Amino acid sequence: MHFTSDHAISLTGCTRSQLKYWRETGLVKPSIDEMEGGSRHGEMYSFRDLVELRTIKQMLDQGISLQKIRKTLNYLKENMGLARPLSECKLVTDGSSIFKICANSGEIIDTLKKGQIAFFIAIDKIAEEVEKVCSEFLEDRRRFISSLTDEESHLTQKDMQSA
Repeated sequence: MHFTSDHAISLTGCTRSQLKYWRETGLVKPSIDEMEGGSRHGEMYSFRDLVELRTIKQMLDQGISLQKIRKTLNYLKENMGLARPLSECKLVTDGSSIFKICANSGEIIDTLKKGQIAFFIAIDKIAEEVEKVCSEFLEDRRRFISSLTDEESHLTQKDMQSA
């Protein structure tokens, strides 16, 4: 699927001047060149290009500077082997830095601090573990109380038999 600049503007919320500037500076270039009969009819954006444009737009809207976005992209391309990071990985920001989430390792990498590793805590996993421990505790408690009532019942029956 190919999208014109007008489509890209409409679908991503970017302005025409942003698209032009980002194309000229190499931030996001349209990946499809329309060639017909040897003459150029214009550059076309792919779906992946639109994802990258919209990601940049959202980061800008959240107060992340274009300089920080460029620095993040350069870091991810040079150090993480990602050709198109904005459509290849998960990024998160706290408003001042941009972090790459590392799948299943429990780490996030601060892309603006030369890959300094930070740790994140997956609350959903912790909640599952706590739920399991609580279930085990409740089952143990149920068995304990059941054994007490069984023992009490057994003693009561003995008392009744000896009387």
